Amino acid sequence: MPHDPVELRGKDRDSGRMIVLDRSAAKIDHTVFSSICDYFRPGDLLVLNDSYMLSNTLWFQHGDKSVQLTVYGHEADATTIIEIKSQHQSEKPGLVLTSVNDDRLTCTLLEAQPDRLWKAKFEPSELLVPTLDRYGQRLDQSIHLNPTYWKTVPQAYRSVYAKSPGSLEIPSAGLHFSKELLARIAAKGVEIAYITLHVGATEILAVRHISEEEVENHKVKSEYFEVGDETAAQINRAQEDGRRIIAVGTTVMRTLETLAADKDPQAPVQAQASWTDLYIYPGFKFKMVDGLLTNLHRPRSSHIVLTAAFGGKELVMRSYAEITERGGYEFDMFGDSMFLL
Repeated sequence: MPHDPVELRGKDRDSGRMIVLDRSAAKIDHTVFSSICDYFRPGDLLVLNDSYMLSNTLWFQHGDKSVQLTVYGHEADATTIIEIKSQHQSEKPGLVLTSVNDDRLTCTLLEAQPDRLWKAKFEPSELLVPTLDRYGQRLDQSIHLNPTYWKTVPQAYRSVYAKSPGSLEIPSAGLHFSKELLARIAAKGVEIAYITLHVGATEILAVRHISEEEVENHKVKSEYFEVGDETAAQINRAQEDGRRIIAVGTTVMRTLETLAADKDPQAPVQAQASWTDLYIYPGFKFKMVDGLLTNLHRPRSSHIVLTAAFGGKELVMRSYAEITERGGYEFDMFGDSMFLL
């Protein structure tokens, strides 16, 4: 599991390995990401998530005590999931913390959560993102980002098409695309559309790791998404024409299948800004997506369960067996990719 994006390791974005699964033919190919254009057809609709990751950690204080506060995700009820690191461990519901960087920003602790997390409320809420963007540091549970790179070359940690700040973890599948490769894809006649889903607490290791014996008993957190008028129209035209819709990342998959689940089968997709807590595991009936690009995932994660639901458990497990047998593949957010059709 690399700790840095590929371009900070002297490689091109689109130079990584890619394993391709064709479910209809039960076929597995091992190739490189730059060849993905060969698997597209003219008329395919490629849907990308334009969100990018923020810093997530700030210092707050109450009285003369300081605490390190990490933001993990927002909830549909206007609250936020956070973690507090303090030498004093005096946190309790109702405690009000004040930002060290901007004393207008406060955080009120509401309710203790599992895994030493808290449900909290920031006020005024519109100050949180700019404060994180300007003063925040980056604290990660599993991949420890280089703090110098994070501050000096932030664009390496976001897709080349990213424009919407708000994610608290990286929407990582899109990192593989270079501008040149996207131009080649468009020149082949592939249509490109954009949604926004801000990755949140679903990416906390304790949330995405499935500890329940039965996967269907797992729960994911809600995440905020936006689908604009133009993208809704593109999706509707593609479905009317019978063209394939390809999701780049589990974030796009969850957004598109949420759109499909919330409407009548013959009704068009509507532009909307909403929340999704859709959890996809084997047995799920896909209604919209025909292809999925995703990274290589950890065992017992909600991501690999989603991948198995789409690609078929037997084929996906066989592909991971081939990956481990061949060796050299890189996992997680800065690793290699899997393309499923």
